[in-house]
Amino acid sequence: MNSFWQKIKERYRWRNWHAYLIFALVPLLMYGHSVFFDYTYLDDQRLIMESADILQRADPAEIFLNDVFFGAAKFYYRPILTWSFALDWHIGGGSLKVFHISNLFYHIVAVWLLFNLLQRARIRRTVAFWLAFFFAIHPALTQAVVWIPGRNDILTAIFIFSTLIFLSRWFRAEKGRDLGFSWLFFLLALLTKETSALLPFLALGWVWLYERPFFSWLKLGLAAAGATAGGIIWYLLRAAVLNGESSAIFDSLLSNLFSPVVYLGKSILPFNLSVYPVPADTTWLYGIAATLMIGALLIMARPWKWQRLIYGLLWFWPLLVLGSSRPDSDLYRNFMEHRLYVPIFGLLLILGESEGYWYRLNVEWRRRLLGLGVIILLLLAWQHSGNFRNRLAFWEHAAKTSPHSPLVQRNLGAMYYLDGDAIAAEYRYREALRLNPQEPMAHNNLAAIYIDREDWWRAEIELKRELEVNPGYDVAYFNLGRVYYHKRRYSEAARLWQETLRVNPRHTEAARMLDQLKQE
Repeated sequence: MNSFWQKIKERYRWRNWHAYLIFALVPLLMYGHSVFFDYTYLDDQRLIMESADILQRADPAEIFLNDVFFGAAKFYYRPILTWSFALDWHIGGGSLKVFHISNLFYHIVAVWLLFNLLQRARIRRTVAFWLAFFFAIHPALTQAVVWIPGRNDILTAIFIFSTLIFLSRWFRAEKGRDLGFSWLFFLLALLTKETSALLPFLALGWVWLYERPFFSWLKLGLAAAGATAGGIIWYLLRAAVLNGESSAIFDSLLSNLFSPVVYLGKSILPFNLSVYPVPADTTWLYGIAATLMIGALLIMARPWKWQRLIYGLLWFWPLLVLGSSRPDSDLYRNFMEHRLYVPIFGLLLILGESEGYWYRLNVEWRRRLLGLGVIILLLLAWQHSGNFRNRLAFWEHAAKTSPHSPLVQRNLGAMYYLDGDAIAAEYRYREALRLNPQEPMAHNNLAAIYIDREDWWRAEIELKRELEVNPGYDVAYFNLGRVYYHKRRYSEAARLWQETLRVNPRHTEAARMLDQLKQE
């Protein structure tokens, strides 16, 4: 075996571009089948299918002056994500394959940037290669790659990594274009995901740790001035669009304070993956075991620089705490794995500090451990990616791994309904209401089944219950209007369809029914 590797080394001389080629080919081989995946019906249908007219128009004012879902409730200001979808729409005419190809391309670019950044962090090139390789194929990052809305985290990573790379280049070479690009990518990161607001603090730590030989107050001042200007632009745009409605996100920070322990378990021991993991069905044992494993590894790897360990922890922990916070956290708090995409860089920095122990291992043992690790990660990632292939596979896996989530039960029922299995759908809707009697949309979905059966009495009861718990739901107003129309209560039907359009001016079917009613 040793002679075999020796011959390989003698014949082929390693070049840095070989690494970039590997980082392109491996994700393509791993996730190429995702090009043929369908909608999962978790946000992707809202961002693409239901926003087709917006993506087709690609009006800058419309995109920059709305939240990402273009709905009445405004929580997330992410116009760059919408722009990327609009670009895909115009390239492929709405073909879902183009959206998946773009996700793959962005993932490859993110891996390239990560590899560059790890080397700038003074991690030995061989160690940086393997850390980037594991990032490229890590099963816990699968959701970001094969689930189209997970692109948001990939784009955020691209812009954050680019900001740090150009900031590093600015300190080391003092070229104005590098400074300008660092400002630009920081603004793009803010316009992609809110957690990028932590980047100035992380960048300051980066400068202190890795750019100290090139430091000057003038360089830092110029970098800070541009970042401040970008932050003000983002804040004003976001405040104008959201009108303060997203403030509830920060109310859930305390409840998510220890959620990174769960994500640590998914990073080191990725055996409990789920497309929609919720606290009630998530074990903390993997996280605790992973913490002990990293602690033991660092003890054996001494000496190391404690400042870098703290920096890695500060990168990993706050980004996950803030990224896991939601305006509806009490009902729908979850540990979705795409959020790991940017924070895991901090964990890679921590693992990079253990390279001393790695090189103390016997060469043969290093090869065996690397080979085993690659095989395990490849198998797990391949298996997990199949859970995103279509809406039914997605929500059945969600129900299997998170049976105590009312949202999962409700959405699985919706998938059964779309597939024509009304009996299975009704069971899931009632299971959702058993878990949460106030579950939004569950009563409306039951009513849809009764409308199909022309059971107008039961449909009316369910829709009135829906509007009691979910008074801003346009679909419930529209469906109740349909019930009254069939009961020949036309004035009440018209009033409900008008209310539908007030809540959602883009509800074309309500407008059509109103026009039809006027002609009768």
